Amino acid sequence: MDELKNSNKKADCTKNEISKKELETVFDSINEMVCIIDRDFIILRANQKYADFFGKKMKDLIGARCFRIFGDCTDTCTDCPSQETFLSGMAVVRKQIVRKIQDDIRYFEIRTIPVLNEENVIIHAVEFIKDVTEEKRMIEQLIRSEKLASIGIMTAGIAHEMNNPLSGISGNAVNLLAMPEKYGLNDKGISRVNVILESAARATLIMKDLLHLSKKENATKVPVDINKLLLKAVNAVHLAGFEDVKKEYSLDDSLPFVMCDPSKIDQVIINIVTNSVHSLCEKKQNCSRDGNQFFGKLQISTARQPFSIRIAIADNGMGIDPEIRTKIFDPFFSTKPTGQGTGLGLSICHRIVEEHKGKLFFESVDDLTIFVVELPIENKQIFS
Repeated sequence: MDELKNSNKKADCTKNEISKKELETVFDSINEMVCIIDRDFIILRANQKYADFFGKKMKDLIGARCFRIFGDCTDTCTDCPSQETFLSGMAVVRKQIVRKIQDDIRYFEIRTIPVLNEENVIIHAVEFIKDVTEEKRMIEQLIRSEKLASIGIMTAGIAHEMNNPLSGISGNAVNLLAMPEKYGLNDKGISRVNVILESAARATLIMKDLLHLSKKENATKVPVDINKLLLKAVNAVHLAGFEDVKKEYSLDDSLPFVMCDPSKIDQVIINIVTNSVHSLCEKKQNCSRDGNQFFGKLQISTARQPFSIRIAIADNGMGIDPEIRTKIFDPFFSTKPTGQGTGLGLSICHRIVEEHKGKLFFESVDDLTIFVVELPIENKQIFS
């Protein structure tokens, strides 16, 4: 009889172990990050995807406070969905939050479900966390690409038509300057014709930029050391006030060579850095006017990702107002005073990066504005 009881107990234990393993397998197979926390925000259980995302071992997660792992905070996050669940007793559905994870801005969609005890008191909360960063950036990239494509079709015809009268204006202005006595031009007249010629040249340059937006060019791609190109491009920027900016570099030495058109990527980097310098100088002027000190900094980093390399250029300048963030890549949109820019720079940069099958986007976090260029790794077997 005792032997039968012992046999039944062993069978029950075996079943319990199998059930536990099955539950763990199901838990770890969920495609989202999942964790269970108590009212003190201590992690009681997490799935493998959660541990992998934060680069932690499971033993280091269990017993840790979730806000230290997920938000790198010293106290409960102000936008914590689990806190809402503990206070209201209700589930939170699809809350969007933003976090800085390992020098990158990540966007998450979080759902929480309350866990009740026998007295219907909430004792735990289950968090389902989905990283939607790439999805968000891809949608934004598609919207910008469609917008630029439609504008490009419209402007292509205009640019072609405008080039003919501009050529006529420039040609006549050059003839007037070649023989000023014949056309009765004094010094004042010559000065005015020079203004006409300069304006025509500026208009011609704008038309050229518009054509670049509307026409997809076949770039000549060669294997490029991005770190060297980046340093060269930054050193090529010569603007007043740039020498006072503190430059911080964090370059990944393990980067493979990247197939790209170096002159085009160089143009993108110089444009972004130039915008950063203008922003830093403007903020310094504003602080000086208010009697405050300001120390401008430019942070430049590269990193290898699974299928791309990442270039990040961050500054602590004026920042970008939330009201205009959706317009930053629009053609002719500029925050500079009239006459100091065409507003085509970032639009052209976006097109260049798109031609390289990459991504260009920006983020704002704390006092930093971060522009990111991602370029795909091609032929990595050969050049890595």
